[in-house]
Amino acid sequence: MEAMIRSILTLLETQAMLSNIQFVVNAENNLPHVSCEENQLKQAFINLIKNAIEAMPDGGQIDIDLRSEGADSVRIVFKDRGQGIENDVLARLGEPFYTTKEKGTGLGIMITYKIIEDHRGHLVVESKVGEGTVVSVTLPSAYE
Repeated sequence: MEAMIRSILTLLETQAMLSNIQFVVNAENNLPHVSCEENQLKQAFINLIKNAIEAMPDGGQIDIDLRSEGADSVRIVFKDRGQGIENDVLARLGEPFYTTKEKGTGLGIMITYKIIEDHRGHLVVESKVGEGTVVSVTLPSAYE
């Protein structure tokens, strides 16, 4: 899982540098293996990281933490210190075609929710306006 995250960060490195964004990855040793369709999960994580980058127009840091949740799951937490999401918008995340972005379609987060769900996982978004957003993805391990 850590290798996948790091490969995604390499893909997004130029966009992050242009936006004055730094990535900090904290990964627990010996994480359980997650059985997954790797390209799908990569797409979901790319969507989440791009959203975090876009939430910080003045730059900043995105923390990505990977840790086990017991022996049966892995949690990946993406934390930005961006603009945050208002409660009424938060309640509608994942709805098709709902977006607050000028050039957005609203499909990225909807697809992300679907990919995580298809992997028997859970995605939780917590946010405070002016403080940032934390997205937690929990996925079952291959050994559960």
